[in-house]
Amino acid sequence: MKEIIMLTSKTWPHCYTAKEFLSEKGIKYIEKDVNSDPNARQEMMKRNIMGVPAFIIGDEVVVGLDKSKIESLLDYKVINCIECFKRLRIPKNKGNIMVTCPECKTKFKTKT
Repeated sequence: MKEIIMLTSKTWPHCYTAKEFLSEKGIKYIEKDVNSDPNARQEMMKRNIMGVPAFIIGDEVVVGLDKSKIESLLDYKVINCIECFKRLRIPKNKGNIMVTCPECKTKFKTKT
């Protein structure tokens, strides 16, 4: 599954909104603060990114919290187990698949 890197700044409030969105959706990400991490700042300059939050998803870059663009670039979606409601990541565009919850071991079919 694609790694998501979020470039942030502790001084910009929209970064907190972006983190809340990702957490609510169950999307895992790696946060890199451009103010305290020189490598993150260098990555930002190398890619000519002019603002935060910025998301590096695979080879794509999204600047700003474009929710639909971020979700479209993911190669998975997050669903809840039908029994215990644990969040599960499943691949996108695989048709109907059988899922087994690692928490409660419930098996169920879902469409990706």
